[in-house]
Amino acid sequence: MAQIELTNVIKKFDDLTVVNNVSLTVKSGEFLALVGPSGCGKSTLLRMISGLETIDGGSIVIDGVEVNKTPPKDRDIAMVFQNYALYPHMSVYDNLSFGLRMKGMKKDLIDEKVRKTADLLDINELLDRKPGQLSGGQKQRIAVGRAIVRDPKAFLFDEPLSNLDAKLRVKMRTDLLRLHKKQNATSVYVTHDQIEAMTMADRIAIINFGVLQQLDTPIMVYSHPKNLFVASFIGSPSMNFLNGSIGMKGSVPRFTSTSGGISCDLPAHMTGGIPSSSLSDLILGIRPEDILLNPSEDNLIQLSTVPIELIEHMGDISLIHLSPEPGVEWIVKAPPSPDMHDGQMVTLHLRTGKLHLFDGKTEENLYVNRSEKPQS
Repeated sequence: MAQIELTNVIKKFDDLTVVNNVSLTVKSGEFLALVGPSGCGKSTLLRMISGLETIDGGSIVIDGVEVNKTPPKDRDIAMVFQNYALYPHMSVYDNLSFGLRMKGMKKDLIDEKVRKTADLLDINELLDRKPGQLSGGQKQRIAVGRAIVRDPKAFLFDEPLSNLDAKLRVKMRTDLLRLHKKQNATSVYVTHDQIEAMTMADRIAIINFGVLQQLDTPIMVYSHPKNLFVASFIGSPSMNFLNGSIGMKGSVPRFTSTSGGISCDLPAHMTGGIPSSSLSDLILGIRPEDILLNPSEDNLIQLSTVPIELIEHMGDISLIHLSPEPGVEWIVKAPPSPDMHDGQMVTLHLRTGKLHLFDGKTEENLYVNRSEKPQS
């Protein structure tokens, strides 16, 4: 399997820069997810790797060879699209073998490769059917199989599960991950679904407005977001935020919300290393699962007492909607309780070790209690 290296890659459409100076390396055998909101440039980046889009700056190197001007057919990369792209008049067997026949491969070798791929994907009973006789999940398996049968240097997936229903997406997500582990194939997977990215990828590249925001493992991206965008995009429900500033109460840092309605003391070490110029304009961040309504731990910060506005019962967890101050909406993840109801007053306690502080102007993460540093 090949390593893919992107260095200062740029793509423009007229005056609009859709990929802006992106540099990253997909290691050999790695599963890398490109994730971001619609229109962020992730699919364009994938098409540039495949050769379906030209690049306007930088370089793309596959398996040690620069491919900036290499046509798609000569890059030895297989792409799986959102719309399956199967030939409707051909059987599954013919769809799988078509690319090999176009290469002039011998018939017995083609048959061997097709049947080996069918075994891998558990689609032997579908080989005589045509796409119109298949379900959405079966069509997606065939699309993946048509890529696998070629033994390419790398696989590129462009939102391959977005046309499937929720239950089938979960199953196909698991199947693709198992397949990747069997093949140990270099894979780049584009999705706007952060759950797909978090559950499938070895590393995640988060992109916004064509700019690479953070490249790291799923757990590091979730626990140590580099900036406000990553913190708000990764996680469901999203991280909770509160604007404010930090002043000193004697030797103790004290956070005060912008409205002045909330104030709480913070551990002294939290302001170490934060420029004094940033202390007057900060955003405090905390994830929904790190807010406790019934304190049962040490190292908690009591924030405020507020009424519950809405409860979403999810079965194993409840999502509690409330406002720590007017105009600020927070969600708390809490164990389900039959005694909890709308209008009930609850006191919010924050896990000290899970607090984040973002610069109000640059939106960079200034502090997070970490045991290891994330990758750059």
